[in-house]
Amino acid sequence: MANYLDKEELAREFYPLVRKIAYDLVRSLPPSISVDDLIQEGIIGFLSAIEKFDPQRNLRVSTYVTSRIKGAMLDYLRSMDWMPRTLRKQMKTIEKKRIEKLNEDPQKAPEEINSEIAKELGMEVKDVEIVEREISRDQILSLDKYFFEEEGEENFSSDDEGPDKAFEKQELKIKLEKAIRSLNEREQLILSLYYEEELNFKEISRVLELSESRVCQIHSTALSKIKEMIKEWV
Repeated sequence: MANYLDKEELAREFYPLVRKIAYDLVRSLPPSISVDDLIQEGIIGFLSAIEKFDPQRNLRVSTYVTSRIKGAMLDYLRSMDWMPRTLRKQMKTIEKKRIEKLNEDPQKAPEEINSEIAKELGMEVKDVEIVEREISRDQILSLDKYFFEEEGEENFSSDDEGPDKAFEKQELKIKLEKAIRSLNEREQLILSLYYEEELNFKEISRVLELSESRVCQIHSTALSKIKEMIKEWV
């Protein structure tokens, strides 16, 4: 690899990208998550990517390392479990309630859903909204890696990824694409801005002239719909 690329020069070139990805991620995570830890994991992912990169393949270095940097950060976050058991239980209950209400009326506004859930569970609306944010974070960590994969990433799959695993990933991507197409226009737009344009919720709120919390709710609702559709198709 050293014959093709100067790793130190590349590290300097891509360090701002590592920082940007880390800070974009940390905005939607609890305060207990250190951005420095994310940066460190991103750098490790970058160095690993550079070691494995094959310049003979028809793929840009930036495309390759960007995916690996974010993938390393997401793997690190998924390996952690910062949520108390009681919160996880609340998340399951509230997400189940929300899905039931969406099935009853797919056009129901997130604010109305939260109000109804709060009343049924004897909670304050603000507490339901807090749990909703945790649901959104959990969904992002679960699905982000699939949305983030660049077209052609199969060209540099891990060497230890067998054909069965690769087939499962491809099947899931097909199901995700089908589920996304079934969402309404605003939900698709927010997912596109978040995963393709890589805007954070604050930036999306400015573009669409919505509150940041509203964008977060629509994003979370869209992911809940996707998750339910995929369960039905399995």
